[in-house]
Amino acid sequence: MCKRMVIILAILLAVGFSSPVKATPYTFQPNPVNLYNLDHGQYYKWGINWTVPNGEVITGATLFFNDIRNWDSNPNDLWVHLLPAATSGVTVKWDGQANGDAFDGQGTLLAHYHNLSNHAQDITYTFLDQDLAALISAVADGNFGLGFDPDCHYWNNGVTLTIEAGSNPVPEPATMFLFGTGLVGFAGFSLKRIKK
Repeated sequence: MCKRMVIILAILLAVGFSSPVKATPYTFQPNPVNLYNLDHGQYYKWGINWTVPNGEVITGATLFFNDIRNWDSNPNDLWVHLLPAATSGVTVKWDGQANGDAFDGQGTLLAHYHNLSNHAQDITYTFLDQDLAALISAVADGNFGLGFDPDCHYWNNGVTLTIEAGSNPVPEPATMFLFGTGLVGFAGFSLKRIKK
């Protein structure tokens, strides 16, 4: 009975004294916002200069494609990479729709979309834990990028990267004092009951 009470009290105290991380979304869009409609003859690097504000840590990230669609019903591929560095802004290079991923072996492959429909759809890619680790590492020097290689033509109404960053809550000394006092009091009460 006593062990259960200790566990329940510990859980209640942990929940009561923990405060959620307040996340702030930071949104980025390329120029042009639709990356030239991701024409199949080129591949695209989008470089972003940004640093995490002081006292904050990256807690999540998403990449959003608004109304993306293949221009016809032919087979198609779109590769998206997180790059550790890229010149700021959008850089376009010709690849003549070479088969395969122009960014193969570079950075972190976030997504490979195969045979997207010719009907407009919204696609949101949510960064996985390993993607977030790579993003945190890439952002450390204030510059990172995204690479897009379309092997077909993708009409779209915009690409948006959203990074969520929040502060690390640090318990106040008064809170820790109350917590410690409560534990000592509870331990004393438990020992007294055990001796009886």
